[in-house]
Amino acid sequence: EIPDIGADHQPSQMSAVKLCQEMKIVSQNDKDRLAQAKERVYLKGFYEGVMVVGEFKGSKVCDAKTKCKEALIASKEALLYSEPEKQVMSRSGDECVVALCNQWYLTYGEEEWKAKTEQALASMQTFSPELNKAFEATLGWLNQWACSRSYGLGSR
Repeated sequence: EIPDIGADHQPSQMSAVKLCQEMKIVSQNDKDRLAQAKERVYLKGFYEGVMVVGEFKGSKVCDAKTKCKEALIASKEALLYSEPEKQVMSRSGDECVVALCNQWYLTYGEEEWKAKTEQALASMQTFSPELNKAFEATLGWLNQWACSRSYGLGSR
């Protein structure tokens, strides 16, 4: 249980300090216990914490987050942005480098495109029947694919 301050049993600005004392964390080099403490304080603060200032004062943090995001996007003060939380590795074991860039999607699941592609595949001579079957299988599940190339062979 994370220590609380005040009669309302809400997480407070001192929850992290109290938890570090309770867990006997005395250095920033104690990375494992700091990560545990951070996780506990963040979870309790997010789900049980209440906003104490601003437009959403009195709202639970988990509710205010969505409202705040919507308000910032509507006022054009923010935009949606996603990034990976940890290192991303490809199926081949290579580290993936992720960058924010103007990105568009090819809609491979679009029926007219898919029909033309299947027709073209049927007329192709591939290296082996297995390769042809692999192409057919890929066309079966492929729907949207992000494209963000700015060099090499691309689709721009």
